Amino acid sequence: MPIDLPRIQLRGFRPDDLPALDVLLREVETVDQTDEHLDLADLEEEVADPLLDASRDWVVAVDGGTLVGCFRIIPRDPDGAELTAYGSGCVHPDRRGEGIGTRLAAAMLERAQERHRALAPAKPAQLKVSGLTDQADQADLLAAIGLVPHRWTLTLGVGPIPEQDVGDLPAGLRVRRYDAARDEEALRLVHNEVFRDHPGSSPWTPDEWRQWVTSSRSFRGDVSLLAVDAEGAIAGYVQVEEWDAVRQVTGLREAWIARVGTTREHRGRGLASVLLRHTLEVCRQDGFDRAALDVDSANPTGALGVYERAGMTLEKHWTTYRRPDPPATA
Repeated sequence: MPIDLPRIQLRGFRPDDLPALDVLLREVETVDQTDEHLDLADLEEEVADPLLDASRDWVVAVDGGTLVGCFRIIPRDPDGAELTAYGSGCVHPDRRGEGIGTRLAAAMLERAQERHRALAPAKPAQLKVSGLTDQADQADLLAAIGLVPHRWTLTLGVGPIPEQDVGDLPAGLRVRRYDAARDEEALRLVHNEVFRDHPGSSPWTPDEWRQWVTSSRSFRGDVSLLAVDAEGAIAGYVQVEEWDAVRQVTGLREAWIARVGTTREHRGRGLASVLLRHTLEVCRQDGFDRAALDVDSANPTGALGVYERAGMTLEKHWTTYRRPDPPATA
């Protein structure tokens, strides 16, 4: 039976919604405690995503003049074997239990399917949404539109960052800091190759890489490290971000370890572990108060040894829910 919410209007995002959206997300975070903090400048950056049709892929729920909820989908890799739409959404804590989330979830699925038909109708597609594992209401809401648990993400952190015994790099490799002039494109290509067979990973286009990584206001190239061989080829890397909004809310500088990778020919030699400890030590010396990262896992417990040896402990547990859809055309 459809829920009657005559006062609630769902409409596309408008640029003048940004201040109200900023307030909504802050008030949601105060209750949900996801430790995900964005400020107005971060939201402006997200709206500029080259694959986002902001007026249609970001939908707000409005009651009169008040923004009470929203959802967003981001399509990725329309040229790959499968189109993935990443969804997210929220309802203001004071307005939960009214059916707003149910309506937003249904509209999110509908929009994801529209994007499927428009971008890659001959290919299969999937909708993915992540949330804290202990949020049963969200799990029920997503189950109602056909999303089921698929993978798990573990957030680990440490603060203050302990002094690191960095250890020795494998023979023939050295560590240096990221250099934008020579590394931007090379690192994109290496990262795409490193994660080529990783479940759920999509290759980054040059525009996406610049938007979300190297030109992002959160990227910290000065504490991002590369392990290179004698010819300068990248063998491994650790990319670091720092979010101003986290410091505004917590008063702490957090080094977010956004990407860790080792090329296939250099795996099994302990490179990732040594390079991570090098990065943590550089961040400690640079004045960061804490460090954190996400670990993707095919099971709810995950393999945490590399990170635990660097002093990190489990802080948050996330579930990624997935709904596959067959090709939209025969």
